[in-house]
Amino acid sequence: MTDATAEGPLTAETVASRPATIPAWQVMVALIRREFWEHRALWTAPLVTGALMVLSTLLVHMGNNRWGTFPVFVGPGSASADPHALGVMISSARQIGVSMPLYLAAVVTLFFYLLSSLYDERKDRSILFWKSLPVSDTATVLSKLLVALVVVPLGVFVAAIVTDMLQRWIWDIRYAMGLVGGPEFVWDAMAWVKVEAFMLLVVTLAVLWYAPIAAYLMVISAFARRNAFLWAVLPPVILTVVERIAFGTRYVNDLLLYRLGGVWYDLWNNFRGHGVPGSPFWKQHTYPSVFDVVSFRDLFMNVDLWLGLIVAAALIYATIRTRRYRDDT
Repeated sequence: MTDATAEGPLTAETVASRPATIPAWQVMVALIRREFWEHRALWTAPLVTGALMVLSTLLVHMGNNRWGTFPVFVGPGSASADPHALGVMISSARQIGVSMPLYLAAVVTLFFYLLSSLYDERKDRSILFWKSLPVSDTATVLSKLLVALVVVPLGVFVAAIVTDMLQRWIWDIRYAMGLVGGPEFVWDAMAWVKVEAFMLLVVTLAVLWYAPIAAYLMVISAFARRNAFLWAVLPPVILTVVERIAFGTRYVNDLLLYRLGGVWYDLWNNFRGHGVPGSPFWKQHTYPSVFDVVSFRDLFMNVDLWLGLIVAAALIYATIRTRRYRDDT
């Protein structure tokens, strides 16, 4: 029996004439590539920052300080360490320090990216072209969110590793040639893995914590007809001032400060909770040992983190609805 449709018998010609169905993951990949094509700063800012840090390793000069005589605390109950343990600690500290400028550059870039991601396409009317394609508003918005909260953070994490290794090799070569003095960065594979695992977990925690802020910026980007930056900054400032003048309270201010920095406050309290009372944390643990004592399960189970994700989901839904009906035509 021949299968038939409303247009007639199902033949090889009719099947070939039908448009091919593109898998959703291929559409998402294409949309993500579009974001990096249109917003080159997403990848150039971290790469340029990493390149400058590698270049600085070629130019820096340090004297022959007697680092080996300094005491260092490598664990609970320890008061000093041998030069090897000191070198591992210094190497781990540098490992963390190398990544900070890259993440800072990424945060600044992502702030302006999220604020302009949906605003610019309405400003230059390119939204009319993109809406003519068989791509939903949901896929478009989610692709931009994935770029900001997944692709860029993971890319910066990898870039930080590459920068760390290049700096380490350059420094070791210059140290062996006697061109620089000061600390010797001792390689310890387990310590390196622990520090990188710690950094990856911290990045994941920060991404989840700041998801509501990213979603808020996307709502503003989809809503504002002009001056998106002012639309994003002024409402929280005005609410804070009005509440302070009218009611004499600071609930909005405290909420904003907690959402902006609460994840680091909770992380620090988790550090202190695993130390010896009355003794500074840095005197009890080296950087690699932090991975062993910090309870990331408690941090990821923070109810404020999950409430923030619920708010982020609601804001993303509002962003999709706003983009669907606002094209400034």
